[in-house]
Amino acid sequence: MENLQLFFGEEKLLIKEEIEKIKTEMIPAHLEAVNFIVFDGKTASEDEIINAITTVPMLQDKKLVVVYDARFFESARSEKEGQEDDRKDDFARALQEVPSYTRLIFTCEKVDKRKKIFKLIQKEGVVREFSAPSLKDKAIWVQKRAEFYGKKMDLTAAYFMAQYTRDLFQTDAELKKVTAFVGEKQTIKQNEIQPIFSKSLENNIFDLMDYIGLKKPNLAIGILNDLLLQGEKGIVILFMISKHIMDLISVKSLQDLDFQELKQRLNLHPFVLKKAMEQAKNFSLEELRQALRLCQQLDLDIKRGKIDDRKGIELLITKIAKK
Repeated sequence: MENLQLFFGEEKLLIKEEIEKIKTEMIPAHLEAVNFIVFDGKTASEDEIINAITTVPMLQDKKLVVVYDARFFESARSEKEGQEDDRKDDFARALQEVPSYTRLIFTCEKVDKRKKIFKLIQKEGVVREFSAPSLKDKAIWVQKRAEFYGKKMDLTAAYFMAQYTRDLFQTDAELKKVTAFVGEKQTIKQNEIQPIFSKSLENNIFDLMDYIGLKKPNLAIGILNDLLLQGEKGIVILFMISKHIMDLISVKSLQDLDFQELKQRLNLHPFVLKKAMEQAKNFSLEELRQALRLCQQLDLDIKRGKIDDRKGIELLITKIAKK
């Protein structure tokens, strides 16, 4: 049954674009309102979905029904949910009779492959997984996406963006920012990407370093946890901490210069320079150099899989803030 499909995986952008492609091929734009039916799979009932797929299309011979984030494929985590699985089994049996004029697509991030509904679609329909690409494939995707937006991106910049973004949704959003930032320039390089990533984290990194300088690692780790909860990648946070420490080393090394001389020499924003001058007072030059060495070692350890990024950065903060 080509008209019964399940799209699952963490790359929701790829799923979204595949459904958009199918919709464009199946449903004329002026008939989308009546023949393109969308459900929130977290709240839609089985009866609502069955009713939608069995109702005949209007003014054409096809209709598309999409159930996003379908809960039917999740693992049962309680006795109550286990009982609900019995009803889902009834629903699965009903899906074997999806009318030929309807294409039904379920989407979800994770699936329990032991469930009957999954096995049914795997046997009778089409199951497609949209998993996260490798770093190399993601970088190639970034380059192609840049071309789609009318830009060229060198491979170094593409790898940088691939490494410092999460899923392709975020990558695409950041790429749009970058293309707007470079304006009429046709080629995007890494040094033009870094400021875009830095701005969103900069203030939090300042606060984090303030707490480290005040020897309050618990508060600094609190900021780290907030950033991780907001979806920032650990490797990006570490990159920003390292960059900030390098700025502090520069300021500390030139502490005999006045503000204007430092500003001219280091080419830092006045606000950034002022904060860096204040924070540099909390560390000796050797402490900052040792902190940078710790950052560099942690970066290698994370990339080699020797330590989890969250745990590694927590230990880093504790070591730097040690009295």
